[in-house]
Amino acid sequence: MTTVQNIEIQEFFLEHTRADWEKAAAAALKGAGLEKLQSTGGDGLVTLPIYGASQTAAPLHLREASLPWTIVQRVDIPEITAANAQILEDLEGGAGGIDLIFPASNRSRGAGINLNSLEDAAQLLQGVLSDLITLRLNCGHEGTAISLAMMEACLAQGIDPAQLRLEGTIDIIGFYARRGWLGNPIEVPEGRLLDLVAYARSRGVTSAFARADGRTFHDAGANATQELGLTLASALYYLKVLERGSIDETTLPHHVSLTLSADADQFLTLIKARALRKLWAALLQGADLPPVPARLHMESSWRMMTKADPWVNLLRGTTSAFAAGVGGADSVCVLPFTSAAGLPNAFARRLARNTQLILAEESNLFRVMDPGAGSGMIEARTDALVNAAWDYFQKIEAAGGVYAALTSGLIAEDIKENRRKQENDVATGKRPLTGTSAYPNLDEPQVDTISVPELDVAESTQALDLPPPSTDGALSAAILNSLRGQATLSDVVAARERKGGDTCPALEPSRLSEPFERLRACSDAYKERHGHRPKVFLASMGKVAQHTARATFATNLYAAGGFECTEMQEFEQNTDIVRAFERCGAVLACLCSEDDVYERLAVEVCALLKKSGAQRITLAGRLPDLKEALGQAGLSGFIFTGCNILEELQACFDALDEKLPCDQEALS
Repeated sequence: MTTVQNIEIQEFFLEHTRADWEKAAAAALKGAGLEKLQSTGGDGLVTLPIYGASQTAAPLHLREASLPWTIVQRVDIPEITAANAQILEDLEGGAGGIDLIFPASNRSRGAGINLNSLEDAAQLLQGVLSDLITLRLNCGHEGTAISLAMMEACLAQGIDPAQLRLEGTIDIIGFYARRGWLGNPIEVPEGRLLDLVAYARSRGVTSAFARADGRTFHDAGANATQELGLTLASALYYLKVLERGSIDETTLPHHVSLTLSADADQFLTLIKARALRKLWAALLQGADLPPVPARLHMESSWRMMTKADPWVNLLRGTTSAFAAGVGGADSVCVLPFTSAAGLPNAFARRLARNTQLILAEESNLFRVMDPGAGSGMIEARTDALVNAAWDYFQKIEAAGGVYAALTSGLIAEDIKENRRKQENDVATGKRPLTGTSAYPNLDEPQVDTISVPELDVAESTQALDLPPPSTDGALSAAILNSLRGQATLSDVVAARERKGGDTCPALEPSRLSEPFERLRACSDAYKERHGHRPKVFLASMGKVAQHTARATFATNLYAAGGFECTEMQEFEQNTDIVRAFERCGAVLACLCSEDDVYERLAVEVCALLKKSGAQRITLAGRLPDLKEALGQAGLSGFIFTGCNILEELQACFDALDEKLPCDQEALS
């Protein structure tokens, strides 16, 4: 039963018209046009400064019967016993779903559960009531064998097969897009999917094995429009593949689940979740399929996570979970805040669970159906995103569908263009990363993570003769019979015939903070060698009030690359500045003051610093009229709001006398 609550709005707000709001905005802009307040968001679309209330929009039907979303916890520790302990701890701590990550998955990031037999699967689920939870499987090329092993372990508990929820185990498109090649023609993995679904149905299991996953595209730099369009195109691809099996059209949509990333852009994440509901409904209508609600899972964005100052990830995770929850996701996974640093420990995992528990249960967010309904901004941006994503979806379909568009390189080129824009926004500070590119803390203590040994690839010990995939589940039945006969998953994988398949430009995932983290790794190496971080001397000129603002700006900018700036001082003479520079041992210097002070002193101070051995001298601010004179005096460049921070920091490292190693592998 839905309860409708009327909200009393103060008359003060109702008596003002749109014209009044525009007049107030124009006054604040001091005559500039309202278009100055327009911005382009993470969907590639323009956000307007003012929206009127939506008078006609009705709430969207999101989760079934306004139930809480399922709290999903990621499990990826290799050792089976430890993974089982994590599962039980997560479930006892409030999770209702588990996302099992295996080594071959796109999302394993160097870890993953080392499952290799039916006994391993049974041990992994020991003590788990598998009919009461959702089990998501991220398997990679071992998808069929792992899915069957997990299904067998669940059914061996004596549960009702109809209650088993094994979600999204097969993602052919995501695997191809990430890896860039297939071991066989596309018809082979498609056949395995049909075989698995047919066998599962013969056992009474009707889970949504196919997963249309937008995270692969998001992590590579796709904007929200591209992520939605490609997720929809992937969903259509799976519907077409499954249609070739013996699945009735009335149940066909039930076999595909949808997954999206949720990032720290609160409104965009909320809008993205709402938009996918509309896009899915339009897709089913266009395909003349029954209007089955989308099964939407969202995970906090890996791309937004930072290794530096990881505590800020708690805020990012909270915002993304809030937006995904109120946006109507059926299930949500919050990545532990230390994920970028390594495998999270029990404390980090507990915080990830509790973030959602507080939002869903203590804040009761799930009890309101579609909280964004009626908001002029949310409704308008949802419709705009739906239209843009549908247009992009049609572009992909016109290119032959998502698989063909990947193979041709079309998708990679589109994402590459948007990725460049995102990276430029980060480099120039337009998209600040708190704790990394903005307000960095060089003294932040490292967080604890779990160390695990590198996995050894298990060797096959027996040769298996397996039939080809079919629409009656013969291959799946043969795989399970082999596993019951003490064969291993390694034996199953080794038994596959490989004929070679298509290739495509691989979509490499990356976190936005990685370029800054590489520089911080250089700073760490410098500190280990010299006992201190590389220094930047602040040549503060004039009174304290005159140089404090720009000196503070410079200190934060250089700290983003791991540089320590000297303390701000008030010097009486230019020669005092030079003596302080020579005493501090730095070879980098930054002039800091107001423009009128620069006009009187900057050229002379710059020349003196250059003569005293400064290898790179910058000035905080912009002085186009003095650019030539300062350049002749030895100035290397200007730093200011909107400058390319990464280029400046890299130039500083280049100016040092030694080459510094950056540990790329530790940051991947």
